[in-house]
Amino acid sequence: MAAEPARTRALAYQGLPSRPVRPRGLPHVAAVVPAGAGEPARSVRVCWDTADLRLIAHGVLLERSAGPAGAPECWLATLPDGTEHRAAALAELDDRLRAYTAGRPLRPALRISSRRTRSLLLDRERHTLAELDRTESLAQRLGDRAARLAGWDRTEVRLVAGRRGLLHELDARLRADGLTAAPAGVPVPAPVPVSGRGGGRAVEQGTAGAALAGYLRDQSAELLALDGAVRRDEADSVHRMRVCARRLRSALTAGRPLLRGRRRVAELAGELRWLGRVLGEARDAETTGERLLAGAAERPGTADGVSDALRLVFRERYAQAFLTVREVLDGERYFALLAELERIAAAPPLRARAGRGKRELERLVRGERRRTGRRLRTALALPPGAGRDEALHGARKAAKRARYAAELAGATRLATRLHAVQDALGRYQDAVVAQALLPELAARARAAGADTFGYGVLYAAQRPEAEAALAAALPAWRRARGRRLCRVDR
Repeated sequence: MAAEPARTRALAYQGLPSRPVRPRGLPHVAAVVPAGAGEPARSVRVCWDTADLRLIAHGVLLERSAGPAGAPECWLATLPDGTEHRAAALAELDDRLRAYTAGRPLRPALRISSRRTRSLLLDRERHTLAELDRTESLAQRLGDRAARLAGWDRTEVRLVAGRRGLLHELDARLRADGLTAAPAGVPVPAPVPVSGRGGGRAVEQGTAGAALAGYLRDQSAELLALDGAVRRDEADSVHRMRVCARRLRSALTAGRPLLRGRRRVAELAGELRWLGRVLGEARDAETTGERLLAGAAERPGTADGVSDALRLVFRERYAQAFLTVREVLDGERYFALLAELERIAAAPPLRARAGRGKRELERLVRGERRRTGRRLRTALALPPGAGRDEALHGARKAAKRARYAAELAGATRLATRLHAVQDALGRYQDAVVAQALLPELAARARAAGADTFGYGVLYAAQRPEAEAALAAALPAWRRARGRRLCRVDR
């Protein structure tokens, strides 16, 4: 956050300043005075967690909190992205917390004592330019007073009426005094590892191993964050979680040359494939239904009566698939997948070659792009039919994997162009799937005594749309073949 002070009105830092902030060296500031009575504000709060502190290890705080003025006490969950969620009953927060707790029971676990000091930065007319807010915190396990679990300091700067230039000046001053930019989210360091097995090689910044480790950590955190959204069936959440699972699987698969323990990595990639397939049933019901409903809307004269029937069919299909998703997300296999993903993301079992720099990443990306090209050429050499359709689907999956490998490596231009290839082949696949499904839907309508002419119109439209998508894939692939596109932008 503090890296771009000109674009924000607030800065946050961690660490202990070597000295208090004073007006000297800050041209716009005439005085720095204590806010209010000048006495530090002290508070003690009790946070709930699992026995092994899984919530705080993931940067989640759960506590009882006073509600708005006049409202009764409530539960407050602060998630890793800093968002706060209140509820009258703890059960109402279960969907947001379950991936972090792995379904384990919660209990009072931590006492966090805080000491907060606020200062005002004034100009010569005694107008407040900015506020400086420093909080010192200490967390202890309940029942173990002698054990210091973790301590941290956080300093926040908020611009009130000062110019943006003041943030530049404060940023330079605080960094010179030993503070560093604080990460977004809950400012609590993880007190204990969430799980045990490690064994990873030390990761040096700027290496292929660092890029892979960072990508795995980011996507693992994203998967956990999306769990709650899927449980609540938020818009597009199933799709986003499926993409996240694919990104993780692609990173593990494309990154195999950098990783030891190939059997363990392959097993985890297989479990991510399983999760993606479960999510895919619900996602496919969404996308195919949306495609056919849009097609019916474009042809109201020939597809009258079809839209309502399609809407009902795909609503039922999605509901059934989503029920399966919810059952899976509450199962031990899913929680075991999350635990293994945490272990590998926290300490990837890296080989010695992971210590190489960006050329190693470029080598991985080139290999994935060549794989995509081979699959696409093989598919296009086949005559039209089911065999070519299946081969093109394989080429699409290869393009996805190559795109995610390019994202991991930082080859952003190539990732963008591979996304265009993936999108075109995806539209081809969607048309093929819809065409194969329409006879079944027409037979169902015929059995119910409905007119099926509209289904025939939609069926006839799918193959031309598929061929148009395939025609768009070819120039998109040619644009993704440039040698310089594999260069890493790091």
